[in-house]
Amino acid sequence: MKKKTLVAYATKRGSTAEIAEKIGEVLKRRQIQVDVLPVREITDLSPYKTVILGTAIYIGLWRREAVKFLKRYTDELAEMTLWIFLSGPAGEGDPLELLDGWRFPESMRPMIERIKPVEITCFGGRIESGKMNIFEKMIIKNVGAKIGDFRNWGSIASWANRID
Repeated sequence: MKKKTLVAYATKRGSTAEIAEKIGEVLKRRQIQVDVLPVREITDLSPYKTVILGTAIYIGLWRREAVKFLKRYTDELAEMTLWIFLSGPAGEGDPLELLDGWRFPESMRPMIERIKPVEITCFGGRIESGKMNIFEKMIIKNVGAKIGDFRNWGSIASWANRID
């Protein structure tokens, strides 16, 4: 019988990976068997009953490898318990409010409706100016995003504690 939980993530500079690791720690404290892996390393979902997918978001898009993961495993995920978290908006306040309730690109709607995740939530992200290229700095300036770490670890742990 499948008993394990998978926390899969797609990250650009490590912030989403750190959130995934935190979720894994919370689940382990609750005696849940968990693997925390980048989506690129996943080749088989058969050991898992629950999947938690995390993806960084940039300019209104999910990380490409997260989308590929959902496409590749749509049929399996539709039969499993799936939770999704986004990481990315930078600024004070509720991350979902910062995104005006947006959770995924419209082109993904048929896949999301087929898979039926339990929840898609969003956590604040981290932007470090020293790691950005000129193009990224220009985008950050144009959209008025804030530089800093806006991850709320208490909120992340609280969400992870809801997952069974």
